[in-house]
Amino acid sequence: MVAIPYLGHRGQPLTLRFRCIQDHDHVGHGKYNTLTGDIPRMYGVDSIHSASDEIHLTEGEFDRIIHRKIGWHSVAVPGVEMWFARHRRMLAGFSRVWIWSDPDAAGSKLTTTVCKSLRSARPVRLRVGDVTETYKAGGAEALYELLDKEKAK
Repeated sequence: MVAIPYLGHRGQPLTLRFRCIQDHDHVGHGKYNTLTGDIPRMYGVDSIHSASDEIHLTEGEFDRIIHRKIGWHSVAVPGVEMWFARHRRMLAGFSRVWIWSDPDAAGSKLTTTVCKSLRSARPVRLRVGDVTETYKAGGAEALYELLDKEKAK
């Protein structure tokens, strides 16, 4: 398991989540594991306090890590069912919230939910796979191109 630290906006530790990185069926444990009784949180809230007028929202922590690697301010929800009203309030002040959800039915559900919740939300259409898979296939340029296409619309 890889430990994924959730930090507050000042860098203070809030909780940990764990992701199994083995390629198997995850029998006896989930792919992701959360501490018992822990509340669902948005990952990467430091970006909310350092972004200018735009921010990115990903489906999953690893995708958010890729965004930060290429220089984008980004937050993540740890799954499609983890978007809550408090998250809308956290992102309400941004002129644009770019949604990078997975190109599947669950990702479509997340995109629809967030776009209904935030007038400033706009989806970025992923085609290869999630953000991490797209990055692995085409590097940062592949992500920049997808965003540029959406901005041109």
